[in-house]
Amino acid sequence: MVLLTGSAAAALDREVARRESDRMELSELNADERIALVGLIKDVVVSAGRPSEEEIEEVEEVVETFGEGAYQETLDAVESRFSTEEAFKSFLLTIRRQEARDLIYGTILQGAASDAIEGHESELLSWLAEAWSIEIGTLE
Repeated sequence: MVLLTGSAAAALDREVARRESDRMELSELNADERIALVGLIKDVVVSAGRPSEEEIEEVEEVVETFGEGAYQETLDAVESRFSTEEAFKSFLLTIRRQEARDLIYGTILQGAASDAIEGHESELLSWLAEAWSIEIGTLE
């Protein structure tokens, strides 16, 4: 166990606060990034069957942030633009801002993590983590 004292603890607190303030918010996503997020919600969270309470809350947070009308328009765009998973994956490769990638992936992972992530969802998230250069940390 490491015990931080005075200035070391204060420095750590400042670093955590800086990282929190640097974090991108859902409201900052552009149109394509929103399409990526909503498409992934549809593929990973909603299509997995009966969504859990945590998954529902995650979707509700996104809907609230975007607004119901804008969320539905984005979902309609996803459904009309991507008739195959390959087309959607190709689109996901066009998302370039790493901060947006991290936020989208984290949001999807948080929503999906309430249940076991397996099968198609696991494969898609693994592919996406590699394609988007997502650094996945582990708890020690």
